[in-house]
Amino acid sequence: MKSKLWKFLAVFAVLGLVAVGCGGDDDDSSSSEAACELARGVTADKILFGSSQPMTGNLAALGEQAVLAMEVTRDRINEGGGINGRMIEFIVQDDAYNPEKTVSNAQYFIEQENVFAIWASIGSATLKAALPLHDESNTPSLFPWAQDLSFYDVNNHPLFFSVNPPAYAQTKGFGNYLVENFGTDGIKVGLMTINSVDGEQTVQGYKDSTGGDLLVDEQTWERDSTTYGPQILSFIDSGVTDVYVGTGDTQFAQFLLEADQLGLDARFWGSTGTISANTIELAGELSEGAYGVNVISSATGDKPGLNAYREAMFAAGAEEAQISTASLLAYTGGLVLEEMLTQAGECLTVESFVAAGESIKDFETGGIMRPLNFSAENHLGNNDVIILQVQNGAWEELVVGQE
Repeated sequence: MKSKLWKFLAVFAVLGLVAVGCGGDDDDSSSSEAACELARGVTADKILFGSSQPMTGNLAALGEQAVLAMEVTRDRINEGGGINGRMIEFIVQDDAYNPEKTVSNAQYFIEQENVFAIWASIGSATLKAALPLHDESNTPSLFPWAQDLSFYDVNNHPLFFSVNPPAYAQTKGFGNYLVENFGTDGIKVGLMTINSVDGEQTVQGYKDSTGGDLLVDEQTWERDSTTYGPQILSFIDSGVTDVYVGTGDTQFAQFLLEADQLGLDARFWGSTGTISANTIELAGELSEGAYGVNVISSATGDKPGLNAYREAMFAAGAEEAQISTASLLAYTGGLVLEEMLTQAGECLTVESFVAAGESIKDFETGGIMRPLNFSAENHLGNNDVIILQVQNGAWEELVVGQE
């Protein structure tokens, strides 16, 4: 009898130890869950972003294009069940390409709406004004159309991620291409850039190219400019053969129309913002033969990623004019954003998100850009400069990877 009792007590003791062990696992699990303090703007079922865009003013068309691409990204992710069960939401505030408004928008996003990150905003001058607030509040700045050289310093801006090379690199590539393909004899170059630090860096990039000595005329424009007649007349007086126009697509089309009216006979080169169907639609035959300096493939090209982009945009109600660099950059940034959020896992913190971004290697976009690579030392995934030309009413790539 005693033997049976001792056996019973022994079994009971073992079961008790197992129960204690199981209880310990539950405690560890609870502790693990408690240890995951989700980032601001992240809940169990959503991730909230903010985006400051020029929805009014001269660059309103670009803002509208970017926001539509963001909506396409949001809908694609959410219709697929979200990321780790979380839906994507974003809030857009108009800044009219005004730095003061951009700062106010950043304060609103961070202090009142408690967003996780600022996504796909447009403008170097505007972002430059707001970026210190982003950094101080531990708010990532993700895939903007902004090109100031200072943004890419990971030590100063560790939460900034981009697929858009600086304006400096674009005009340097333009100058090198110009000399390689047209030589130097009789070439005189004029630049028209926005009156900002971004514009200054655009000019410096050209001066540092092999064509730098060919620059004879520098003109600027303001964000509220309504005509480019004075700049065009100056270019005529300077006898320029080539004009680089750093504007948006609507402004570039207007420049081409005014140049024709005033009699400026030159080759025209548009910056990233001019590469769109909108330029061709607005300028008509005057756009034929115009060149473009871009950081991304033509939105109208025939590549798998571009075809998927256009299909999604048109399904969302896009007009032909909204198939543009602005919307394509926002769309491509959205592809990388989705990958970063996925890799960051369920415990989404700013730290896990940044680590996920820095781990991305050889990320394919279906030909929109060459494979993207990020690291702890480099948050700019794309360094390409692409030269295009309007041929038979469409932008066609001439060179990919122009140095």
